[in-house]
Amino acid sequence: MRIAVLIAATIWILETAESVLRPLATGLLVWLVLSATSATLVRLVPRRWRHRRTTARAVSVIGITLIVGLIAILLVEAVANFRENLPVYQSNVDTLLAGVQNYVGSNEHVRLVDLFREIDLRQLLINLAGSTAAYTSAFFIVFLYVMFIFVEAQSFEGKLVALSGDRDRERRFRRVALEIKDAVDEVLSVQVLVGLVQAVPTFIVMWLVGVDAAIFWAVLVFFFSFIPTIGSIFGILLPTLMTLLQFLSLWPVVIVLTCVGIVQVLGTNVLMPHLMSRSLNLSSLVVLLAVFAGGALWGIVGALIAVPVLTIAIIVCSKVPSLRWVAVLFSANGQIPPLDVTIFEEKPDHDEDEAGAAAHPA
Repeated sequence: MRIAVLIAATIWILETAESVLRPLATGLLVWLVLSATSATLVRLVPRRWRHRRTTARAVSVIGITLIVGLIAILLVEAVANFRENLPVYQSNVDTLLAGVQNYVGSNEHVRLVDLFREIDLRQLLINLAGSTAAYTSAFFIVFLYVMFIFVEAQSFEGKLVALSGDRDRERRFRRVALEIKDAVDEVLSVQVLVGLVQAVPTFIVMWLVGVDAAIFWAVLVFFFSFIPTIGSIFGILLPTLMTLLQFLSLWPVVIVLTCVGIVQVLGTNVLMPHLMSRSLNLSSLVVLLAVFAGGALWGIVGALIAVPVLTIAIIVCSKVPSLRWVAVLFSANGQIPPLDVTIFEEKPDHDEDEAGAAAHPA
C-alpha cells in the first residue's frame, strides 16, 4: 500500500512540477553525457599525467570542444552543399508535383514556387520567432543547470562526508554512489554503441549510393538514436527523403529505405533491449514500459531519461532490504547482487522488540 501511494505521489509531483523538473532532468542528462565523455578522453592521457586535475580538465575541455566544433563544421558544410544544389532539388520537387498532378488527373500545374507564394509569410515569421524564443529560453535554462551541476559536483565529496556522519556509513554511501555512476555510464555506453551501429551502416549505404553529405546524415542518425521510437522514424525518413530529393529515381530510394530501415529496426528493437538486459540485468519489458511511461509524462526528455532513472531506482531498491523484491521483479533473470552493502540500516519493529522482551523476561 505504501509503495502504491509513493508511486502515485511521484507521478503527481512529476506532472505538477514538469516545467521546473524537466529542464533540470535535461541538464542532469547533459552533465552525465559530458562527464562520461570527459572520463573517456582522460583515459587516453598517459597514466602519470592522468591524475593531475589541471591536465584532466584541459583534456576534457579541448576534447569536447573539438567534438562540438567537428559537428558544427559538418552542419555548415551540409547547409552549403544544400544551397549549392538547391536548383536541382527544386527542379526534382517540381517534377514530383507534376507527376502527382498527372496521376490524379489535375489540369493545373503547381510548382514549388507557387506553393511558397500561398504561405502567409507574416504569420510564419511570427510563429518562427515565438518558437525560436521559446527554444532559446529553454536552452539557456538547461545551460545554467549544467553549469551549476558541474560546480556542485566539485563539492559532492565534502557533502558526502558530512551526510554520512561516520566512516562505516560513508563507505557504504561511496560504494552505492560508485555503483550508480558505473550503471549510468553503462546505459550511456550502450546508447552510444547502438548509435554507432546505426550511423556507420547508414553512412556506407548513402555513400555507395552517392547521396550528398552522407556523413552529415550519418551524424544526424547517430543523435536521433538517443531518442526512442521517434528517433528511429526520423532516422529512416530523412535519409530516404534526401535520396528521393536528389535522384528522383526508384531504386536508390528503395536501397536506402530498405537498408537504413533494417538497421534502425534491428538496432532499436533488438540490439538495444538485448544489451540493456544483458549488461544491466534489466527486463526488456520493464525497459520498454519505462520508455513509454517516461514519454507519456515528459515527452522526448522523459523517454531519454527513463532507462537511467530505472537503473538508479533498481540499484537503490537492491540496497534496501525491504525493497529488494522490487529489484528482483524488474531484473531480467531474477538474480541481483547479494546484500553486501545497505544504504539505510533498518531497525527492527517496535512491536517485535516488545514481544521478544515479553517472551524472554529478565
